[in-house]
Amino acid sequence: MPLPSSFIAHLRAGPYHPRSDKHGVALAEAIVVDLVAACKPIAVAASNGKVVWDTNFDLIYGTATWNADLVIGDPPPGTAPPEDGVIRQTAPSSVQIAIEIKGVMTEHRKAIKNRKRDLESHHSHVHAYNSQTIAGGVIVVNSAERFKSPLRRDDDITIHKNPDTLVGHCMAEAKAISVRGGPTGAGLDAKCVIVVDDDNIDFAAAAYRESPPAPQIGDPLHYDAFIQRLCSEWTSRFGAG
Repeated sequence: MPLPSSFIAHLRAGPYHPRSDKHGVALAEAIVVDLVAACKPIAVAASNGKVVWDTNFDLIYGTATWNADLVIGDPPPGTAPPEDGVIRQTAPSSVQIAIEIKGVMTEHRKAIKNRKRDLESHHSHVHAYNSQTIAGGVIVVNSAERFKSPLRRDDDITIHKNPDTLVGHCMAEAKAISVRGGPTGAGLDAKCVIVVDDDNIDFAAAAYRESPPAPQIGDPLHYDAFIQRLCSEWTSRFGAG
């Protein structure tokens, strides 16, 4: 499964802003498209109207609420199958997959520490909601040598010294995020790191970094492994329903 062209096209279309959710929404949409394309059981369930998807969904457990970037789950009662066979976007009645999408575009060492904490909290809340629900985590890491943050003055551009070392550090931290091997225990059920080269100045030049230190084919943090893991976990837990 190649990295999604629609997400890099989104980055090329305009500036990245850390306080906007449009980047997470763009990647969430791409993940849904790729998951349906790569996972026949989910594709069949989607065409039959048995699963739906949504973004920015409030996952409620007890008095705690966690906003998940992407959810896939059972349709609300009375929802008709999609006429075009394409998975329908609407709030699910119960969540089977919940994915958190995070970015590390600059200040890598501080940011990855926070993102790691966020993803540990994500799987904890998701599995408190339902131990069967699949908790996924995606981290987008920037490998550009410079970055223009919209939160700073126009002439303040961050220079990333040794960006490959920074990406490698983020990869190591992502590998350390807890994982679990089934519907019991603590940890993410699937995770990946996507590396981009985006200085937030020349938008059209944004590109994926697919050479090392970005995850390679066979690495559990590779995007393809992430999609396949989501498919296998969903099929084993919900596919027979």
